[in-house]
Amino acid sequence: MHQGFIATAFLFGVIGLPASAETALPAETAAKAQVLINMNPLLGGYAIDVRSSDAGLRLDGAVANEIEAHLAMQLARLIAGDDAEVESALALDAPMPEANSGLISEVQDRTTAARLQQRLRWQISNLPLDVQIEVERGVVRLNGQVGTSATKDRIAAMAESTEGVNEVFNYISVDPSLIAEEREQQGRAEQLERGDGWISSRLRALLQSDTTVSDRAIEIKVRGSVVTLSGSVTSAAERSVAETIASEIPGVREVDSRLIIERLL
Repeated sequence: MHQGFIATAFLFGVIGLPASAETALPAETAAKAQVLINMNPLLGGYAIDVRSSDAGLRLDGAVANEIEAHLAMQLARLIAGDDAEVESALALDAPMPEANSGLISEVQDRTTAARLQQRLRWQISNLPLDVQIEVERGVVRLNGQVGTSATKDRIAAMAESTEGVNEVFNYISVDPSLIAEEREQQGRAEQLERGDGWISSRLRALLQSDTTVSDRAIEIKVRGSVVTLSGSVTSAAERSVAETIASEIPGVREVDSRLIIERLL
């Protein structure tokens, strides 16, 4: 079974479900704590082994300092419960990890790829016919075929502004014979009817994924497929990006932009 799937399965049990000695099997408790520690950006680069004991959990391995050892114990206690004992046998002589562990990097890369795929799927003008996305340690490789150079460049620009992306290599080829099919796909997307809730949630996700927009200062209201954007941005370019993203979501009939520009001091 793939590591990413294992991590996801365990995390469903971890979130909101701290175990106690009375309610969870020791092996299950240790496994959940192991995943939580492995997924942590500060601890994932170390070889920390979580084992079950009669009283609770035991941590073996090594970290760089007492701060990280304390964090590991805190995370283990979140899973084991306050009544369980968490014993630390962690040594404090490990070198600081230079990069995230393979599991953390893999989860981050898959999340980044999903963000970019959603952005392509949820914006009419960027509907690709045949584009494959590969992400490895924040480096995106785009392959496939589109009808125009403008579409190719637009997809690359979108990838560059996606959260989690450090670099983009654009290997998409251009085939003008695909233009008619692309336009047909876009035309069908424009005719889609979507509920206000669907539009609002997708727009929020898209704004959060775009590193050129600070979505925290933007309020979204959708009524009758009309999107109203309120709040502040730091530049005309940021306002334009937010407005464009909103206007290109399938189902949106109109965008009422009330965004004001407040430049940072």
